[in-house]
Parts: sequence; structure tokens; C-alpha cells
Amino acid sequence: MGRTPRRMQTAFAQFRIRALGLSIQNPVNPLRLLVDAFVNTFGITQPAPEAEARAGRYIALMLAAGLAVLAAAAWLLRAAFTH
Repeated sequence: MGRTPRRMQTAFAQFRIRALGLSIQNPVNPLRLLVDAFVNTFGITQPAPEAEARAGRYIALMLAAGLAVLAAAAWLLRAAFTH
């Protein structure tokens, strides 16, 4: 059995990207991936293209704040039980 031609590999990769609902033009934009995942998970209305970057920053900020709160709680619990 021979190797899969490069053209078929590229076509299959583009099919997978489209099937997941990702952008082919810029598939490595983490803010866009974050917004798409959040919107699809919670089933909310897709933001307008000009508001997408703002929504991505807001979602990233809220996730970072949530992680900071969890880290602070873990640190306080560790400090309370080690002394």
C-alpha cells in the first residue's frame, strides 16, 4: 500500500476544518477558536465579525479570572491544612 498523495491529505484536512466549523483562512487564531467554542457550547448568537475580537478578549479575561480565583482558593486551602 502506497502513501496518500499530498493533494488528498490537504483536501481531507480542509474537509475536517469545515466540518468543525473553523475558518480555513486563519485556522490558528486562538481568540476565534475560543469564541467559536464558547458560542457553540452555550448555543448563543454568533457575534458580528467586528465584535468577535472583543468577545474573544472578554471570554479570555473571564476564564483567566476564574482560574485566578481557583488558584487562590487552592492556595488558601493548602495554607490552611499545612499549618
